[in-house]
Amino acid sequence: MEKKNKLKLQEELTQIKLNYFTNISHELLTPLTIISCVADDLEENKESSERQVEILRSNANRLKRLLQQILDFRKVESRKMEISASKSNLSSFVSGIVASNFQSLAHQKSISLSTRIDDGIWGYMDIDKFDKILFNLLSNAIKYTPEHKKIDVSLSAIYKEGCRFLVLNVEDEGIGIAEKDIKHIFTKFYNNKNHPGCQSNGIGLSLTKELVTLHHGTIEVSSEPGKGSVFTVEIPIDREVYSEREIAESSLLTVQEEETDTFIPDEKPCILFIDDNKDLRELIQHILSKKYQIFIAENALQGLELLKSTPVDIIICDIMMPQMNGLEFCRQIKGDIQTNHIPIIMLTAKNAVDDQIECYKAGAESYIAKPFEMKILQARIDNLLQSREQSRQSFRSKMEINISNLNYQTSDEEFLNNAMQCVERHIQESEFDTVQMANELHISRSTLSRKCKVISGCTPLEFIRNIKLKYACALLKKKTTSISEVAYATGFSSPKYFTKCFKEEFGMTPTEYQSQ
Repeated sequence: MEKKNKLKLQEELTQIKLNYFTNISHELLTPLTIISCVADDLEENKESSERQVEILRSNANRLKRLLQQILDFRKVESRKMEISASKSNLSSFVSGIVASNFQSLAHQKSISLSTRIDDGIWGYMDIDKFDKILFNLLSNAIKYTPEHKKIDVSLSAIYKEGCRFLVLNVEDEGIGIAEKDIKHIFTKFYNNKNHPGCQSNGIGLSLTKELVTLHHGTIEVSSEPGKGSVFTVEIPIDREVYSEREIAESSLLTVQEEETDTFIPDEKPCILFIDDNKDLRELIQHILSKKYQIFIAENALQGLELLKSTPVDIIICDIMMPQMNGLEFCRQIKGDIQTNHIPIIMLTAKNAVDDQIECYKAGAESYIAKPFEMKILQARIDNLLQSREQSRQSFRSKMEINISNLNYQTSDEEFLNNAMQCVERHIQESEFDTVQMANELHISRSTLSRKCKVISGCTPLEFIRNIKLKYACALLKKKTTSISEVAYATGFSSPKYFTKCFKEEFGMTPTEYQSQ
């Protein structure tokens, strides 16, 4: 009995494939026949017309798309299809495709094709694959819509689940789809037997669904026989949705540049000065503003509020203040992962040894007794900033993973260790990105970005790449290991891209490093 069932299943599968190849052969032979006939006519008459050239070009393009569809289908079947998303003006793209490729086709069939496209929708998408999604849906709509009927195309953006989604609707007044057939409409090789006059190769909608799914999106259809169908596609278009592997290299570089720019609102270092004396605040602001960006707070609570929205390089804080004293403020700053990387200079009228010990126990990096000279305060600020910059440069340029000798504070060292271990756990994953990293470190993406930039001098993307390249250096020390093996072992998409990144980071190629 089981053997009979297997034979029956094999026969059904063979018949499905036979139907598929029959349909696809028909679709390929039709444009080939047209091209051949037009070519024969041109050769015989030695004359050409615009109409003949238009027919040639149209059918050549149709043939090209059908062949590409078969190739794409084979990639999907073998799980080799990947997306390469980049930032694009999606409104302009859809408008252009409808106007240049489908308006005339609809006009020939006396179909009214209208669009409702919101302006200025920018987002991340694999444009080549979105083009195929759009072509399949519009081609089907025109194919199954009778003369003197309508097709509406709408494009908008919505916000849900913490992300922007592109919403594409293709609504037609075509022959429609029976309820029992809707569940099969995206099945490979499926052909609607209720409409034998409308040929289908059985892979168009299946491929469309696969391409939408690759974009982490959804496609749905609602239909009523004799009245028409509505296909709705929703695709996320925020950059964070896609892994590094799914982002085009040019876009990745752009994102890194944009991310870097957001951290430096001004070239001057940012200083937060907190003191309850108005005259001292005004004096410090006047003197230090020549060299630094200065933010002023009259008490610790005001300083905490300001830190929620302002990235600060150094805090200078008095100990004796109302509401919350400087020591408690210091402990709160150093106990919060969002701010514990900021160096603190404590100011106080007390100069006993015990007072200094209290400051350092609270986590302060420096202590200055009042009254003080401005030259000493400025020297202390410059020293902290210079020390931080030296640590950044050393971290990035060193080819070994060893932060114990880089003069980091304990909290900074702890963060770097956790961040590096996080990257190490995903060292072979090319799709590992900043969203996943922030989630695993239990911090927000903005906090991850700020801490990475301040402590290591890198954006999170650059940090991930830098750590992977450091691990690559360790692997390259074994001269029997090939460059390709190291590239793939550290999660780079190709040896060529790995070599490019390695040279940018360390000033030499992997081969040159290995030969040393």
